[in-house]
Amino acid sequence: MGGNRALRLWWASAKVPMGCESATPDLVTFGPRHGGGGVGTIVAVEAPVVVLAGGLGGARLALAFQAARMESETCVVTNVADDVDVDGLRVCPDTDAVLYAFAGCFDEDRGWGIKDDDFSGPAAPSMPWFHVGRRDAAHHHHRATLLAEGATPSEAAAELAAGLGVSAAVVPATDDTVRTMIETADGWRTFQEWLVRDHASSVPTRVSWTGASAARAAPGVLDAIARAELVILASSSPVASIGPTLALPGVRAALRGRRGEKRTVAISPVAARRPCATERDDHRARARAALLAPFRIDHSPLAIATLYAGLVDAFVLDPTDAVDGPAVEAMGVEAVIAPVVGGDPGERAELIAALARLG
Repeated sequence: MGGNRALRLWWASAKVPMGCESATPDLVTFGPRHGGGGVGTIVAVEAPVVVLAGGLGGARLALAFQAARMESETCVVTNVADDVDVDGLRVCPDTDAVLYAFAGCFDEDRGWGIKDDDFSGPAAPSMPWFHVGRRDAAHHHHRATLLAEGATPSEAAAELAAGLGVSAAVVPATDDTVRTMIETADGWRTFQEWLVRDHASSVPTRVSWTGASAARAAPGVLDAIARAELVILASSSPVASIGPTLALPGVRAALRGRRGEKRTVAISPVAARRPCATERDDHRARARAALLAPFRIDHSPLAIATLYAGLVDAFVLDPTDAVDGPAVEAMGVEAVIAPVVGGDPGERAELIAALARLG
């Protein structure tokens, strides 16, 4: 198939308006944008609870807050360093995972995308290994249209959230371009190339968050962190998901400024003494461990607690890792025991209850 024809087929499939069940048929209602003579989107950021998150960890926490009817009290600041442009469509896997979770259509079995999506359309010509369903592609097409009309990524996310009926604030960490780059023996590659195309098969020797030091946090993000009653670092990859956001100027300072006044808690992404329940979770655990290795950080709850100790005053350990509690407390960090994996509704409820006691 010729490249131009393949690209046209890809775009055509992306324009099919098929969204989440809880959304309007067209996913987003477009209105005038600022810069085009109309009124711009107001991005609401501040909330009693602010979460810094990646994709699956953020989505699982979003499901927990939704079940607890706390969605409207929550702002999720999402990692952007996994974002990728696929033949003209901006794909934001972590932001969209959280949006889909709040909208009730997240594919928890896959750990990304929309459940029951249709993958029968043509593959993206430039990245045939990067699978995007038709409903998911329609969502990305809406975002591409908004960006082309002059919206910033955070404004586009706000309009997409409104179209999905999401009352939580879901805000990309920055409107600037930041990308996780991974060096292996074969050279540098993007996060998606390493994780998806290469199945995390090569050993990382260095990790870089390109663009982070020159980027600015999205409007309102630093104030939201400073003012929230509770800030949560989700059980997302410390390197691939939380690291890029922490690398943005001002974010670490905003977190440190909370200490002694308001609560900040990290949820361990590692349950060391609990076997992975699915092949997907095992794959992600191995990838997470591989990305920690260049920083000489063990893939263990204690190592992650040490990494975050200067930023948080509480750390959630899985009940299977409760034995590590005294060592966490010795760091001057409160050890909280609650399920950290969050794949089960009952466990998610236990986690929310534990977090609520901190707030």
